[in-house]
Amino acid sequence: MTKISVSLPEEIIEFIDKQGKNRSKTIVTILEDFKTKKQQDELEKEYEEYAKFCEEDDKDFWQDWEKASVEDINRGCINE
Repeated sequence: MTKISVSLPEEIIEFIDKQGKNRSKTIVTILEDFKTKKQQDELEKEYEEYAKFCEEDDKDFWQDWEKASVEDINRGCINE
């Protein structure tokens, strides 16, 4: 694991110290949680964009489906 040195405000150090004895582990846990939340937020945003795209792309789906069903029924009646 790569070591780094950072300067943090005293209040942040106090917060980290209250979380446990191992500062490095606490900082890594906080950053991993932040990373996971950030990825989840990005995934939700992409899903919303995809859902909007699908909604616009499929807006005439049911109308087209209904028309195709009627045509299929008519073909079935003619072939009988």
